[in-house]
Amino acid sequence: MLRKVQKLLQQFKILPSVTKMSEVIDIDKLSAKRPAEEKNEDLDVKKQKTEDGTLATNETKKHMKRKVAILMSYSGVGYKGMQFNKGVKTIEEELFKAMTKAEAVTESMAEHLGKMSFQRCARTDKGVSAAGQVVSMKMFLLDDVVDRINQHLPDQIRVMDIKRTMGRFDSRRECGMRTYIYVCPTFAFSPAEEIVVEAYRSNDETIDRVNSLLKYYHGSKNFHNFTSGKKFNDPSAFRYIKDFSCNKPFIQDGLEFSILKVRGQSFMLHQIRKMVGLILAVVRGLAHESVINKAFEEDKLDIPKAPGLGLVLESVHYDHYNEKWGSDGMHEALTWDESKDKVEAFKRDFIYPTIISTEKTENTMMTWLGTLLYHSYANTSLGGKLIKAKKDLQEVHTSMMEEKSDTDSKALEIPTSSADKQNIDTTETMTEETAKNEDNVTDEEERLQVKEKSAR
Repeated sequence: MLRKVQKLLQQFKILPSVTKMSEVIDIDKLSAKRPAEEKNEDLDVKKQKTEDGTLATNETKKHMKRKVAILMSYSGVGYKGMQFNKGVKTIEEELFKAMTKAEAVTESMAEHLGKMSFQRCARTDKGVSAAGQVVSMKMFLLDDVVDRINQHLPDQIRVMDIKRTMGRFDSRRECGMRTYIYVCPTFAFSPAEEIVVEAYRSNDETIDRVNSLLKYYHGSKNFHNFTSGKKFNDPSAFRYIKDFSCNKPFIQDGLEFSILKVRGQSFMLHQIRKMVGLILAVVRGLAHESVINKAFEEDKLDIPKAPGLGLVLESVHYDHYNEKWGSDGMHEALTWDESKDKVEAFKRDFIYPTIISTEKTENTMMTWLGTLLYHSYANTSLGGKLIKAKKDLQEVHTSMMEEKSDTDSKALEIPTSSADKQNIDTTETMTEETAKNEDNVTDEEERLQVKEKSAR
């Protein structure tokens, strides 16, 4: 290279002294190959400068950063949702902390999600749980990595399994279907005219009624009324629901529950909670059945949003990915069959008990049912049942207030026993005598003042 520069300088006649330059810089040495010792020294330096300085290049391939799918289960009570949000307690924050401590990712990767190509299959809201959440990311596949991560996670968050995927795998885009369940107290099915009580028990007729209403959601519909910020003409408002059903009820800790299960291609923000909310309003008689179909039309309706407590991401499905990549001999199918028992045990030990205990202590659903009266739904839905329910509620409230007022008044009344009456009479007599004595003293003082004036 330096010889070419010399020739160019000679051609343009601006070479000051090629001989002097060659004396200062040994051209032959520069063009020659470097000794093997120098190459080895540079290689050692590069080994020390691997990404974030955590793993050396001579580590085995299984300790290299690879693209994986992670199956997670968690109880969302007490967390502000799945998605990482700095300064807020979230599921992803707990996951990244645990993975950093387990050395599955570096601190730099945990702070910059782009470095590990992180993606979640579904973004669960505040208080929402998941039995089969899947996230995709790049991480170091260390030995016993699942156990190492779980050692640093709270009991209500577990990594169930980790599988290698193709390099371009995206847990959200590759997902073909998602299944959610909603754990619902059956007293939410009781008629609006009746007072809601925990001892309520449903019957087959009620469950059949709920299932018949849930069929309205089947197929591809415009769900713009079941989320926020979506207009009727927005193509993304169309969603496909494959199935929606209500299972037979079960009793736990004195409360009867039923599980609503929905499977669809994808869901918008609050969509499932609003779907459940409208069904409960219709079952209770606060909205007409025709409102369900009307909700798919252009008019904007006022639809209630059921509490997030009972909502659980049951599982996610990768049928198309499994057909293409699951049997190629290099990648595993994302069916998670070997983890089903662990997932079911987690649901039984953490998700269901948390939902049930929270409902019993905080009355989440029962409190929410009282707000159904304040939704307008559609104009045609405001019928006699709604008016009667409001009137009954007002009468109950008035009666409770009157009872409370009577109780407070009695608590302030003076006791009227015989001993108390004697004490009261004695007190009144003493008061009268004191007043008379004071009058007598006042009259005597006036007479003395008159005498003094006459003497003067």
